[in-house]
Amino acid sequence: MQKLKAFTLMELLIGMIVSAIVISFCYLSYGMIYKQFLNYKTVKQELVESMQFHSVLNRDFADAQKVLFKENELTLVNAKNVSYNFETEFVFRQAGEVVDTFFLNPVNISVDYLMTENNLSKPVVQFSFDALVLGEQEHFLFSKRYDAEMIVNNEIQNLQEN
Repeated sequence: MQKLKAFTLMELLIGMIVSAIVISFCYLSYGMIYKQFLNYKTVKQELVESMQFHSVLNRDFADAQKVLFKENELTLVNAKNVSYNFETEFVFRQAGEVVDTFFLNPVNISVDYLMTENNLSKPVVQFSFDALVLGEQEHFLFSKRYDAEMIVNNEIQNLQEN
């Protein structure tokens, strides 16, 4: 009688148990790495969005000839006439037909004006607010410097209105 070379039942069971343990470790590792990736992705998206908002508003402030603020709406007067609406959970930016939405929660909005008189068309010198970014309160600050010609023209316009 010739003996066949084959695995015994016990060897097959041990091989299946070892491979099941290895597969379960791989599956658990993949699950942990995927959760970390999703967490990283959400953190990155929130951080990139706040940085984009800061960059766009800084550029709009620099390009604006005059900055006005009235009832949670910031208007930047230039060739595009860009406006920002500050809602409770969003900031909407409108430049012509294009509307951008930034998922920020603006609170503590503070505005400093060029003139101290009570006039709705007085230019904004400094604009700031706080927003939650990555669970922490971040302070956003934007400022505008006006040239002497614009200040004098604004004074003349105020005198003519009064």
